[in-house]
Amino acid sequence: LRCHHCLSQQTIPSVCPLCRSRLTTLGAGTQRAEIEVAHACAPFVNADERESFLLRVDTDTMGSVRDYFSALERFASGKARVLLGTQMIAKGLDFPSVALVGVLSADTAMWMPDFRAAERTFQLVSQVAGRAGRADVPGRVIVQTLNPDHPAVSAAATHDYDAFARHELGFRSDAGLPPTRAMARIVVRDAEHAHAHGRAETITKFLKRTGPSELELMGPMPCPLSRIAGKYRVGIELLAPTRQVIQRVLAGARAQRLLASDSTVAVDVDPTSLM
Repeated sequence: LRCHHCLSQQTIPSVCPLCRSRLTTLGAGTQRAEIEVAHACAPFVNADERESFLLRVDTDTMGSVRDYFSALERFASGKARVLLGTQMIAKGLDFPSVALVGVLSADTAMWMPDFRAAERTFQLVSQVAGRAGRADVPGRVIVQTLNPDHPAVSAAATHDYDAFARHELGFRSDAGLPPTRAMARIVVRDAEHAHAHGRAETITKFLKRTGPSELELMGPMPCPLSRIAGKYRVGIELLAPTRQVIQRVLAGARAQRLLASDSTVAVDVDPTSLM
């Protein structure tokens, strides 16, 4: 078992460490999807093609940019007939012969702890759906979802941007989130959690003491991805009526050397992700 974010890894246990009962391994990632697709397509594939008709594109199979472009060339030439992968294959690809696109577990991104989650889900489903039927071959798109009536899915399926935007902007306005208000995010990183949290607390106290009344602060709090590449991450979120208020507050913290530009503190104005 290996986490792609924090880089921790361990051997898969054969029994539960708590109750000692035997484990049944389940999975819903690209590796499991590869197994299922290969099994389903086997009756329709010649014996000499079974090792090459399906390509899996994800961070585990693509070791370099060269591997990625080699895989796309094989698919474009028809040597591989099924391309399966993560978001790496959802955007910017133009293969005129693609007739069928499937989106597995379209809800996964929608429930991330980030107010832009629905927006990203709409973008992803819309973009990957646009990979099918780009030439004379009619296209078909199948979306697997537990929430078919959610605007992020239903509007994406019909490419109805206006309907999704109306719904999402109404939610953002009610919650006081961008673009209704300006936002900035500070992330403090350190190999020791106590050090990261302590520095974040110092920054937060200064902002509360010096910031105007219209400034809203959230945090310090562990980021949803609380550890990446061996460093703990503690976040602070700032909301204000205008970007100018945000900039003045951040400038004051920089003048006190609380926001030095180094590897331990990152400042993101108008953040596109809160993970």
